[in-house]
Amino acid sequence: MEPPMDVLHGPFAVIRKHRKAFLTLNVAFYGLFAVSMAITMLLPEIQAYLKTGIDEAYLRPGVLKTVADAYGSQNLPKAMGMTFIINLLVAFVMTTLPSLIIPFIGILATLHRGILWGIMFAPLGTHKAMLVPHSITLLIEGQAYVLAAFGAYVHGRTFLRISEYRVSTRWEAWKAGLVPLANIYCLVILALAVAAIYEVLEAIYIIPRII
Repeated sequence: MEPPMDVLHGPFAVIRKHRKAFLTLNVAFYGLFAVSMAITMLLPEIQAYLKTGIDEAYLRPGVLKTVADAYGSQNLPKAMGMTFIINLLVAFVMTTLPSLIIPFIGILATLHRGILWGIMFAPLGTHKAMLVPHSITLLIEGQAYVLAAFGAYVHGRTFLRISEYRVSTRWEAWKAGLVPLANIYCLVILALAVAAIYEVLEAIYIIPRII
């Protein structure tokens, strides 16, 4: 088994190589989050409209209700596991998979999530204090989605710039781009695992003491 630092050497090498793109995606994601939060604080009805649909989704039979029930029953392993799996699927299905078909397109989904988060978590209403502990979840989980978007960027760049990567066809370039993408997913998985553990502990043990 490889030591943890050896496993992380690959992803950090990719980030160093494309440092500007990584920083740009971080600024874009968290910047959109901050701007949409500020707008929502000026127009609170935006949050009320969005939360109505989300609250209804948690009440209807389905995956979200199952997750909510796991939180409600304080089943820590189940809640953490389901939170991790759902967030990983969101990162892959909304950002990575579309970008494997149309380069870079999934990055838009990540930026859209930043906007939605700003609306959803704007500190309004009687439970606004919960944003203090939940900001840690948003920071870690948000970074996982940024990393997924970064992986989509690196893969798309490899696909489009075949001469730089010394491959002769687009198909070879597409396959070559999977290597740095897989490296980045090591960090995506790590960030989502940490976020899931903290989010469940926060929801069950911290937030009830605040609200």
